[in-house]
Amino acid sequence: MALELSPNHYFRVATRAILPAVFLLWMPPEVTFAQSSPPIPADSGDLSALENDPIAFAPSYLSLIFNQNRPWSYGERTWSDGGASWGAEYRFFYKDKWTLSLAGTFKDLKDQEGNDAPYFTISQESSRLARVYHPFYLSAGGKLNYLVPVRKIVIPYERDQSRAIDTGATLCVSAVYIAKDGVVVQLSAGRWRSLSTLKSQGFELSLSAMVAIR
Repeated sequence: MALELSPNHYFRVATRAILPAVFLLWMPPEVTFAQSSPPIPADSGDLSALENDPIAFAPSYLSLIFNQNRPWSYGERTWSDGGASWGAEYRFFYKDKWTLSLAGTFKDLKDQEGNDAPYFTISQESSRLARVYHPFYLSAGGKLNYLVPVRKIVIPYERDQSRAIDTGATLCVSAVYIAKDGVVVQLSAGRWRSLSTLKSQGFELSLSAMVAIR
């Protein structure tokens, strides 16, 4: 008898890699694989190489986000499917070690009858950065989300009064690539859920194109 797997099964398998990545990136730099500078001999007494390590990222960026959402776990009882959407973000980098962001994005979801049931999401992210090999970086962290139900994915949006405003959290990992001076591309995967009910859970893939603010 053949075993049939739903598309969301593959999303569950893929996101099992998120927790190990978060653990590795939040460990102290001296015990992780990503070092911002080459090691200095202990007897050299010269720490200038560490202090003068160039900063790869500009402090601030504006970005355009394209995302894809799918229901997850108990969320499959609330939504039948998801889709692609977009948003915008302000992102701040601190010394190539931390990144903070404030974003406004849409989540494209459909209810069990196949009707549009999207959200406008305001999210704040805090993530730890780690250099793999310049210009490639990884980040891992979390987001706090403010979920506003809307009727359509359009600006200005129209609030859907039949559904309640919700708050949520996301566990996310990202691959970051510095394309050229002032331009950064980021691919992210996030597992999100409501903080008030198990019925709102999903998985999100997103692609961000960032431009530095001079």
